[in-house]
Amino acid sequence: MRTMISILCIARHSFELMRFAGKPIAGVIKDVAMLGGFQELDIDFVANNPGRTLFHCHQQLHMDFGFMALFDYA
Repeated sequence: MRTMISILCIARHSFELMRFAGKPIAGVIKDVAMLGGFQELDIDFVANNPGRTLFHCHQQLHMDFGFMALFDYA
């Protein structure tokens, strides 16, 4: 079985990786993060760029199947 990589993005924002694939880490700032199949990621991000923001995977197939959300904050 082939596992596809997910490329996670919070548009217009950077985030700090807190836990990656079950291992705690800190101090790594990213604007995208790549995950293998069934891996988990914990992040912290500051909502400091008000407006519409897209959380999504950069893999088009994943977005086609709904791996994206648009949120708006003031």
